[in-house]
Amino acid sequence: MAKTVGFIGLGAMGSSMAPHLAKAGYQVVGFDINAQLNSSKRFFQAKTLTELLVSDVIIFVLPNGKIVSEVASRLVSLGLSALYIDMSSSNPIDTLSLFEKISSNGSTLIDAPVSGGVTRARTAELAIMAGGNKKDIKIAKPLLSTMGEVKIAGCLGAGHAMKALNNYVSAAGLIASFEALATARAFGIKPETFISIINSATGRNNTTEVKLDRFVIAKTFNSGFSLDLQTKDVAIADSLIRRFISENCFSEKVLNYLLTASNTLQKGADHTEIYRLVDKD
Repeated sequence: MAKTVGFIGLGAMGSSMAPHLAKAGYQVVGFDINAQLNSSKRFFQAKTLTELLVSDVIIFVLPNGKIVSEVASRLVSLGLSALYIDMSSSNPIDTLSLFEKISSNGSTLIDAPVSGGVTRARTAELAIMAGGNKKDIKIAKPLLSTMGEVKIAGCLGAGHAMKALNNYVSAAGLIASFEALATARAFGIKPETFISIINSATGRNNTTEVKLDRFVIAKTFNSGFSLDLQTKDVAIADSLIRRFISENCFSEKVLNYLLTASNTLQKGADHTEIYRLVDKD
């Protein structure tokens, strides 16, 4: 069982996840070039990567796989042999390449991206999608379980593939739900009526059940998941679908829709703000 966990990336998600590890009894050494958290008995924030060399396990919660690769390579060059866990939303093809880079010194890697957003990160109810060697996942599972429910997706990279594909399906449902709601309102159907009926029928999905009432009808648009991150994940899914299935795919339309929204809305917009473009009332 790991005793010391290096946790790299203390943004909205990472800062909500790392405390659960400390609460469970792990010694956590956090690192982020921007965020600053209060240190506690079992949580210490490092100022340099060198201070993470005491870690048995390194967890990454970073914006993309390129940054993960750069930081992991730096740790390996510093001589750290450890179990690396990428909980970011990375491209699974890049994950396979990263393993080749870090395995030379005895380090290993699993991917374990999450779904559930900041709200479920705070309550340790994330869906964690793990990919990698079964032995490595078994070692990591007690640690990961402090932050949510672990589902084994398959071989290395499978977790990242599942995360991207999940967010593609979620984005498609979101766009369809927003267009349907706006059309219902234009037809004279009250929003609360639309939500009640669709959630009792076959059209219900995460957007209709969770997002419409709390973030769209209420006009808070603060789900905690940015449009930029959603677009990045759908771009990964689109690349996988094109590579393994067909270039004539619906994912391209979803991606283009998100890119247009991203270029139209303000920088850093929440993904639920797409509704502003659908219904301008």
